[in-house]
Amino acid sequence: MTVTLEDIAMTSGLPIEGRALTGKVKSERWRQRVAGLVGVEPPPWIHETKKDPRPSGVFFSWLQEHFYECPESASPTVVERYARANLWNLLTQVVFPDGTGDTASWMFLDPL
Repeated sequence: MTVTLEDIAMTSGLPIEGRALTGKVKSERWRQRVAGLVGVEPPPWIHETKKDPRPSGVFFSWLQEHFYECPESASPTVVERYARANLWNLLTQVVFPDGTGDTASWMFLDPL
């Protein structure tokens, strides 16, 4: 069994007809772009002697830590950020998981 496009449409309420979403992914300043979209900047990689194991996204644990539950008294802007972060989590864990099993790729956040 696999998740189909129709399953995603039914679960998310997003339309599946029309033009495809395509584009180029630019990796420069991705942490700052994440901060602009969800309000929290992912921490930079601090080990100068080791290569960053996740140069293309954040750990799911980071998303869980910052966006587990939206505060009841949140402003519309904060609610939008939590919704965007939760859709990002859904897209990267369920719909388009990568081989790492623990990373939410930031490239799915830009279209949201």
